[in-house]
Amino acid sequence: MSKKKERLQFYIDQEANEKLGIISEKLGVSKASLVREGVNKILKEKLPLEKDSAYELIGLIDEELSNSDIARNHDQYLYGEKTIADE
Repeated sequence: MSKKKERLQFYIDQEANEKLGIISEKLGVSKASLVREGVNKILKEKLPLEKDSAYELIGLIDEELSNSDIARNHDQYLYGEKTIADE
């Protein structure tokens, strides 16, 4: 069963388009099919975001960033280690 496809428009550079055309002709498939295949590979590689170790840092610090000491005391915020100011 085929999934419903949605229209998406975007630009690629001329060289990429020409190379995509060559591959398309050699394989006997449309450029759109190749682009969909590429998108699916990226999605499998990049998702779910929860597997990315940096994802856990989101929302870790609830403080207002404009008046904070995060840059100076980043180890304390990330690892719970004492900073020079604490000693």
